[in-house]
Amino acid sequence: MLSRFCPLVYRATCSTLFRLQPVIKCNLPSVQSLSFEATKRFCSNNKTGTIGIVDYSVVKEIQNHPEKLLIDVRDPDELKETGQIPSSINIPVADVGKELCISDKQFRLKYGREKPNANTEIIFHCKIGRRSLKAAEAASALGFTNVKSYEGSWTDWAKREGLPK
Repeated sequence: MLSRFCPLVYRATCSTLFRLQPVIKCNLPSVQSLSFEATKRFCSNNKTGTIGIVDYSVVKEIQNHPEKLLIDVRDPDELKETGQIPSSINIPVADVGKELCISDKQFRLKYGREKPNANTEIIFHCKIGRRSLKAAEAASALGFTNVKSYEGSWTDWAKREGLPK
């Protein structure tokens, strides 16, 4: 029944599909003030669609795709401790909405990359994936239609690359 009111993305590998928690407002006709999610990767109430989930293999190849944008939403202090994924830019999660709204010229000067347009594939990552999902939802709310979150984020990257977590 929930699937009629919230866009869902099913992942066969996830065992948390039925663990519902009140988090996101969904358009449930009889309970408009209550909302549910299995995890944010399953139910997102953004107006432009469901947030995509990517894995290590997609992020590993991003260096070969300059048309895509990889944004690390961790705080700069965290980056000093761990380093960052090659070709990513850093925009802390609290600043994502503001920074995606600056002018094209300001974005290029500040980040050395072209500002994404509404259709640019933007992949967000953080330490484990929670903040990246929040950032993806914020970008989606601003009208970006091809936003994704790296499941596992830095923790997964570091493990696979043999780096300290």
